[in-house]
Amino acid sequence: MKTCFLVCFCLLLLLVPGEGAEPLRTLAEVRALSDEAARAGQRVRIEGVVLYVDPLNFSTILNDGTATCFNALNFSAADPSSHPKIGDRIRVEGITQLLSITPHIDAQRWTILGQGTIPEPRQLAADEIYQSLVDATWIEVPAVVIGVETGGIAYTLAVEVFGQTFKADIPTRPDAASRAAALMQRPARMRAVLGTVYNLHGQMIGRHFYVPSFDDIRPIAPAKNTVDMPLLTVLKLLARNYSPTDLVRVEGVITQNDEKGFHLRDASGSVRVQAVMTGRPPPGTRVSVEGYGAIAPFRPLLRATKVTIIASGPPREPLAMSFPSVDNSLLQMELVRLDADFLGSRTIQDEIILQCRNDGTVFEAIVPRSAAPLPDLVPGDRLQLTGICELTTTHPLPRPEWVNGFRIRLADSTAVTLLHRAPWWTTGRLLAALGIMTGLALLGTAGTLFFHHVVGKQSRVIGEKLGDEAVSDERDRMARDLHDTLEQQLAGVALQLDGLDKVAKVDPSQISSRLSLARRMLRHTRVEARRSVWDLRSKVLELQGLGTALRSMAAGASSEDGPTVTLEIGELTRPLPTGADFHLLRIAQESLANTIKHARAREVLISLRETVDAVVLSVRDDGKGFVTARPETVPHSSHFGILGMHERVEKIGASLDIQSSPGNGCLVTVILPNPPRP
Repeated sequence: MKTCFLVCFCLLLLLVPGEGAEPLRTLAEVRALSDEAARAGQRVRIEGVVLYVDPLNFSTILNDGTATCFNALNFSAADPSSHPKIGDRIRVEGITQLLSITPHIDAQRWTILGQGTIPEPRQLAADEIYQSLVDATWIEVPAVVIGVETGGIAYTLAVEVFGQTFKADIPTRPDAASRAAALMQRPARMRAVLGTVYNLHGQMIGRHFYVPSFDDIRPIAPAKNTVDMPLLTVLKLLARNYSPTDLVRVEGVITQNDEKGFHLRDASGSVRVQAVMTGRPPPGTRVSVEGYGAIAPFRPLLRATKVTIIASGPPREPLAMSFPSVDNSLLQMELVRLDADFLGSRTIQDEIILQCRNDGTVFEAIVPRSAAPLPDLVPGDRLQLTGICELTTTHPLPRPEWVNGFRIRLADSTAVTLLHRAPWWTTGRLLAALGIMTGLALLGTAGTLFFHHVVGKQSRVIGEKLGDEAVSDERDRMARDLHDTLEQQLAGVALQLDGLDKVAKVDPSQISSRLSLARRMLRHTRVEARRSVWDLRSKVLELQGLGTALRSMAAGASSEDGPTVTLEIGELTRPLPTGADFHLLRIAQESLANTIKHARAREVLISLRETVDAVVLSVRDDGKGFVTARPETVPHSSHFGILGMHERVEKIGASLDIQSSPGNGCLVTVILPNPPRP
């Protein structure tokens, strides 16, 4: 029994992570753990100095001289007065965990040992700022404070380090505003813990700094001399001879406050002022602002180091806004008023965004979520808005000539005035009425469907009869052609032969030329005979289709002294429109006849194929070709044949393309679009 108990106890010890193993004694050992080892919960017992205390959960950043590490402490049951402070030396006992991608300590017990000595920081180089090895490292870098943000759990500075802008959290204190103002735009050495922002996949998406106190930002240059500080107008900020490092002064009237400062207007224009103040002077107050100009889209802003109230006064009247204006840049940061149609709204974090339209331009009006409730708005309401105009552009570079939009920042809900409600016929009601009318129309339409079906069927029958009549008319025309062409041409040949006896007696030397002329006339007559035979074979087209008719036509055109005729006939899956097959056959006959009479071709390729959208007929030869851009260069009979082709494609709604040039043969292509499926 005792043996069984001992075995179970040993197994239990093996199941508890880290139990029985020697605890880790240095932060360097903790930082060197693999992800799996850190998650397993290695025991630690470490002494170090507190570099930073998180004001939200009072977790600490600890340094023991070997490394720096985040240390999560459980203060839920502890007296806040006994919490560790920056500079305290403490002993921490607990287990390791993995914070994003960096091992850290989950402290289970901690003891304040007394005041410690903060170690010398590592001097960070510019090329190390984004290296993962320096994550959570106690470092020192050159920095310039360029802005201040308040409203969070810590005081946040905007600092420029190695030419890049980062955020630096620093514990707040009563004199934080004056300390921050004294550091503005002054080169300094900043000591801080370098932090990293990771996404849910453990990827680095940002860097920031944890600064223990304002004493850890040490200026290396004296403060600016305010005696010679120039008084500028708004439009002189960052103009020629002034840079972001020049301390300047601007006087004007406050037009609207926001969470990071206020907007100021003088006789030349308006500017946004970033200022850290315990109170907000009301609009209409005249103030003097000392600070530095900073680059911003469309117009510089002013970062204040000192704000002095000169006098109180009534709020300024807003400008009536018209967009676009002659000079859009004059609207930037101005207090404006305009009427607009309300389209809808959405809420994002601490802001309510009203989507509006003014004279065809859609824009956004932004209201702080903490403001008093807005009027109950519905799409189509007519509003009057009063706020600060901010120009926008969809172009990557915010140049004044590329301004194509704007948004309005409203101070609170009183900046929204409801002029009149949307009409009763809203989009929803119109859609409902349209639905009812559509239902009635469908009921009425159902009664006529059968009638339309019958009419359509009769229309198709009539169309087929008309097509048959057109084919019959074409056959009558061919009969006339036989009389007008073959009979006359044979009569001409007979006249030439009858005249040989008289020529032989008068001038025997003309016999050869007369025989040559008779041969040419016979050759032309043979071509016309073939064409007539092709026309008479249109019965094959009726009985066996276009493909068989084309094969019969090619067989009739073959001769020893003529070109070789090759066919590529594809299967047609859709029926052709009435009469279309007859016109396609005649176009192919005309093209082949022209080739035999004029082209001197060796090979002819006749192709019939079906694509997704059309039936394509083409006749290609390798003959002598002709200039298609000059119809007068085409032989006379061929020219009229081409005109006949154009007439035929117009009748069946097809398109004709003839491509040829001297020495390069000819390609005739007919494209007949497929009729829609019933």
